[in-house]
Amino acid sequence: MHIAIRETYPCHNCRASLRFRVQAEAILRFYKDMQARTIKELAAIPDFKRLRIFEPGISGPFRALFGGLPHYTKSFYWSDLKSGELRDGVVNEDLMNLSIPSGTVDLMISSDVFEHIRHPDRGIAESARILRSGGAHIFTVPTHVPIRETTLKRVDVDGPQDLPIMEPRYHGDGRGGRSLVYNDFGRDILDRLAIAGFEASIHRHMTEEPIVCDAIAFVAVKLAGTSARR
Repeated sequence: MHIAIRETYPCHNCRASLRFRVQAEAILRFYKDMQARTIKELAAIPDFKRLRIFEPGISGPFRALFGGLPHYTKSFYWSDLKSGELRDGVVNEDLMNLSIPSGTVDLMISSDVFEHIRHPDRGIAESARILRSGGAHIFTVPTHVPIRETTLKRVDVDGPQDLPIMEPRYHGDGRGGRSLVYNDFGRDILDRLAIAGFEASIHRHMTEEPIVCDAIAFVAVKLAGTSARR
C-alpha cells in the first residue's frame, strides 16, 4: 500500500508525521508574537492558555499538548446523537451544524477532517460562525504540491443518499472505523473560504529536501465584520 509523503518524515522529538509538523509550523507562525519555538512551548504561554480552542477529532499529537488547557475542546461525530450531546465523555459535533455559540472560539484546528464532510461549504460557514474576528481555522486536507486547481467531487450529495461518482475511498476515523471521502480539494478551497468571510492562505513546509516541501496547511483568518450566521 502506498503511504503518502505527508504521513511519513516523523519529527525526531515527538514522532509526529509531516502532516502534523507543517500544521504545527502554521500555528506557530500565526502566534509568532508569542515567540514560542515549539508547540509545547506555545501551550505553556499564559496568553495562549487563555484562548478557546476547538479541535474536531480524537486522535493526533495536538490533543496531548493542548488537552490540559482550560478552554480546549475536542469532539467526535456520531450520527445518532445531536450536536452538543456527550458519549463516553466526548462531545458530539456535526461540523455542518455545531452547537458552539457564535464568535466564541479563538483557534480551530482540524487535521484531515473536512474531506469527510458531506457539504463542506456548510462546515466552512460554521467554522466562520464560531470564530471570533481575527480568530483562525488552521487545517489540513489531503493534498500536496502542486495542488490541483479545482476540487474533485467524489460523491453526488444532491439527494438524500450518497451516490458515488468515483470508486469510494475511506480513511480511518480514529476509533477503529472508517469515514467516506467526499471531495479531493483543490486550490479553489481558498475561494470557498473567502466567500465565508476568511482571509485564507497556504502554509508550505520548506526544507532543503524538495520532496518534503509537498506538505501544506491552510490558514483561514476570520475577517472583522463577518456576520455570524447559522
